[in-house]
Amino acid sequence: MATYTIRVLNSSGFTKSYVLFMQPPQVTSTGGQPVVYTNAWVTFGSIRPGSNDTVTYTDETYAYWATATLPIAPGTTMGQGGVAAVDTSKNDSVPFVGSGAIGFGTVAAGGAMSGSYRIIATNDFNASNGYLFGLARPGNVPGIPSPVATFLAEPNDTFNVTPVINFYVADGAYTAGQVIDYTVASTNAGAVSFTGRAQTSAVVTQNPDGSFTTQYF
Repeated sequence: MATYTIRVLNSSGFTKSYVLFMQPPQVTSTGGQPVVYTNAWVTFGSIRPGSNDTVTYTDETYAYWATATLPIAPGTTMGQGGVAAVDTSKNDSVPFVGSGAIGFGTVAAGGAMSGSYRIIATNDFNASNGYLFGLARPGNVPGIPSPVATFLAEPNDTFNVTPVINFYVADGAYTAGQVIDYTVASTNAGAVSFTGRAQTSAVVTQNPDGSFTTQYF
């Protein structure tokens, strides 16, 4: 399993907080194409000028469920939730039970599209439960996956999730798991992608003019 490191270097001249987030995955369902929301994956609080902070993570992938107060929008935080480790190389499938012992059932290989996993929702809940599904990855706290993308769960439906392994660093103070506006946050962000690279470490620097540059090592 590959291990990656992203270091955020603050050369802006001001004390800044930063957030690391991912490009939203491609999500399709039996009923259509759900709206996918981006979560603050890793947060870096109050980095002083000339200082840096680092996150080291693996390429582990998790199916994610949670509750939230609807409607979901930028600023929404996640409530109770859970994860199930999935393998996109095996196109894993995982059922979700919405009543009684709420959560994911046993993960089984196969069923999802290539490079994806799928969540199979039963018909034992409805919109009033406020359930959310999504994608999670290891984040700020080792061993505890953090949501990186979220969409509304619908009963009696199947959701195919294809991760897009592109990352962004933007300045701003967020709570880990909080829904952010991807369109706005990614506009002036530093981009990181290890796809097709031999390097597994990157330094994202915010420059004095506010722009970002990325170097790989």
